[in-house]
Amino acid sequence: MLSLEEIFPPFALRVACGPVELRVLRDDDVPELVELVRGGVTDPALPMPFLQAWHEEPFTPGAPDGFPTSSLRWWWTQRATCSPEEWRLALTVRRDGVLVGMQDLHAVAFPQRRSVLTGSWLGRAHHGVGTGTLMRRLAVVLALDELGAAQCESGYIVGNHASAAVSRKVGYRENGRHRVVQRSAAGAVGADEQRVVVTRDTVVRPGEPVTVEGAAVLRRFLGVDDLPHAAASVDSHTDGHDVSDVSDDAG
Repeated sequence: MLSLEEIFPPFALRVACGPVELRVLRDDDVPELVELVRGGVTDPALPMPFLQAWHEEPFTPGAPDGFPTSSLRWWWTQRATCSPEEWRLALTVRRDGVLVGMQDLHAVAFPQRRSVLTGSWLGRAHHGVGTGTLMRRLAVVLALDELGAAQCESGYIVGNHASAAVSRKVGYRENGRHRVVQRSAAGAVGADEQRVVVTRDTVVRPGEPVTVEGAAVLRRFLGVDDLPHAAASVDSHTDGHDVSDVSDDAG
């Protein structure tokens, strides 16, 4: 009988460094993830970081609308629509085995564009210990070294100094601003978003070895086997050079 990892290769992916581990979200993670969201994911002193205030939806378990049903639909949709043409990897972030946040990667026409969008958030109780910086470094290392990306793009709402600081620590550079619409329970509002981009030349790698497992089967599943990647082997251990680990944000 085939294993779940053989049926859906993204489940075989594991990226780890020090106390932090990234893996594709599984159904068994959902109860813990729901409780994490209920504990809060944003700093009220900072601008709301999301385009859609999904974290503000009423908690209505078992109902057709509200949280967690709406978020569950989104997490399952990412899995169901994963293909070489467009893919999303919803990665759980665990620190010392405890689920603390999510790290997302999204790409459209990746073999041609070689660009990945990154986004992340942490449970409010887990801010400020360096996890946000490390998880984003791991996501960027995965995209650049293992999947053959030429760059990773991201963005943050202007005024969110914590997210800006994490971006700088990972090696992102400013890449222009544009106007976005944020939707919350209070209605739609306009906001300025600072776009940022990181490449292999600017990335600040973790200060400890990075372990990546399952990259080869993931590349085959995403149809990028023929793209050049920097890893020396299928399951790599990459030594970084930066040893800083200062405060982080929700991503």
